[in-house]
Amino acid sequence: GQALYQLERYQEAIPVIKAAIAGSDAPKDSWNQLLMGAMAEAGQTGEAVKEAEALAAKNPNDKKAQMNLASMYMQADQMDKAATVMDKLVAAGQLTDEREYKQAYSIYANAENNEQKVISVINDGLQKGVLKPDYQVYLALAQAYYYSEPQQVEKAIDAWKKAAPLSKDGETYLNLARVLH
Repeated sequence: GQALYQLERYQEAIPVIKAAIAGSDAPKDSWNQLLMGAMAEAGQTGEAVKEAEALAAKNPNDKKAQMNLASMYMQADQMDKAATVMDKLVAAGQLTDEREYKQAYSIYANAENNEQKVISVINDGLQKGVLKPDYQVYLALAQAYYYSEPQQVEKAIDAWKKAAPLSKDGETYLNLARVLH
């Protein structure tokens, strides 16, 4: 299954991976991830989401299963569902590494009216030293402050001032100038 996946023969990989999972007393998490990835790549996003939902339902306290579910919802462009899964993980304090924090704020940033959650997750990650204070983090924070209700222009400006020198081009300085104007 792995070899077929790597050869980008996703449709052929799916039944092989399913057979491996069904034939094992203790299938590895990576096998399920591979299956969902093959399904998604084969254009079977709905099936991949169903697999992720089933796994998450069987393992409601398994952070990895829940993160995979949020990821599958994100790939299926079901941001509200992804945000709901992420809400539970954030509330339970289960975000522990940089990748998880970035996934959380990305999901929130792409879901409707979640600017306050973006702000909260980024500030929490920065405060704990889990998120590195880099361009993407400051840019997401600036945008969240700017588009939040009520709008927090001063905090947005502060974040853009931190992002701008880290930018590869002048676009961030231009956005900062527009906001200052």
